[in-house]
Amino acid sequence: MRRKVLAWTLFLGSLLLLSLAATPYSRAADAALISARLTLVIVLSILVVRERWRKRHELPGKGAPSHPDVGDRFLQRCLRWSHGEEKKPVSSGRSV
Repeated sequence: MRRKVLAWTLFLGSLLLLSLAATPYSRAADAALISARLTLVIVLSILVVRERWRKRHELPGKGAPSHPDVGDRFLQRCLRWSHGEEKKPVSSGRSV
């Protein structure tokens, strides 16, 4: 159910954005959307270059970094989202 609501929200949002081209606010909407897209591309590019720079001396095939930070987690979430993977289950930390 939640997935359907998200899909409909995205669909209606895209229709709203497309309908802005027929209004006097089309230039402002274009500028805002272009700025948002360029900002996202710049942020992701900086995070990818930073990640590659941090791992430049590691051996190929080595596991995850020893100290993941916010940038690492954000890149992993974007990668999972782009591949359509589900969220990882949260472990409670207790062993049974």
